[in-house]
Amino acid sequence: MFRRAIRRGRLAHAYLFLGPDGIGKKLFAKFLAQGLLCEQNPYEQLQPCGECSCCKRVFAGTHPDLYIIGRLAGKSELTIDVFLGPMERRGQEGLCHELSLRPMVGDRKIAIIDDADLMNDESGNALLKTLEEPPPNSLLIVLSSNVDALLPTIRSRCQLVRFSPLSQEIISGLLVNLEMVADQQEAQSIATLSDGSLTTASQLLDPALRHIRDALYSELSAESFNPLAAAATVVEAIEQIGGPSNEQRQNAEWVVRFCIEFYRQALLQLSGGVATFANNAVNVFCARYSSESPDDIESIGGLLQRCETAGQQLSWKLGIPLCFQGLFNDLRKLTGSKAAPS
Repeated sequence: MFRRAIRRGRLAHAYLFLGPDGIGKKLFAKFLAQGLLCEQNPYEQLQPCGECSCCKRVFAGTHPDLYIIGRLAGKSELTIDVFLGPMERRGQEGLCHELSLRPMVGDRKIAIIDDADLMNDESGNALLKTLEEPPPNSLLIVLSSNVDALLPTIRSRCQLVRFSPLSQEIISGLLVNLEMVADQQEAQSIATLSDGSLTTASQLLDPALRHIRDALYSELSAESFNPLAAAATVVEAIEQIGGPSNEQRQNAEWVVRFCIEFYRQALLQLSGGVATFANNAVNVFCARYSSESPDDIESIGGLLQRCETAGQQLSWKLGIPLCFQGLFNDLRKLTGSKAAPS
């Protein structure tokens, strides 16, 4: 698409790369910058050589005509200082000032704006002014995972390019190739929960979350368990991970996702589908059910549905302890006919 646009002289001055975090938006933006700034290959080919000094400096983020910006360290927002410089140098520094200057090496300047979802009103309006009056031979690439977080006027002045989540096969392959996991089975397990995002997959590799998942799967596969004790264990583990309340709620949502995936894998296994990954706890659980019994299949479907309800309750800000107490109590009741006497 970009090659066609360049050949036809229709390369826009601003693009909005939209898609979830961790799927390659920034990586592609840098590749695009390499192709446009490469010294060896004509920019119309959009095929960077990867060997010239410009390609290497783009990859390293040190090219004088490439600006990659994001929120400053310690800041929760992408502030106006990034665009217009600090107060004492306002308008004499920052991205908008740099783009107004002539290119130093090539014939264009390129800006990649990361963390665009975190712009406040001031920084958004500063970027908007540059988008409305773009400097000659400049290209702005705005990266966003949430289009609603951007000013409508910014969205309307950028050409939208949507990026899709990565496939489970790609995520699994990346986890193995980058040596982020020990084996292919673990890679498949993480990829299933990653929503097509390498960033999410990396978060799931947190040892604390993996410990919770393993302990939870052990509980769910047991013939009998104490719902209140299980809920207390999960809540304590979430609190030990720590973080602000929004992060604790996110970790609680991961626990529910783990439950959903456990029963989903069981349902796939018993219904003759292809399980995404092998798990001994799921096998132990399935051993108590029959693939020939419609009632058993329906029963597991009920467990899955109850977990999905718990996910909705967390999104409605139900208290985390109360949510898990109710969830595990209901799961114990729903599996009662398959459990050994307590």
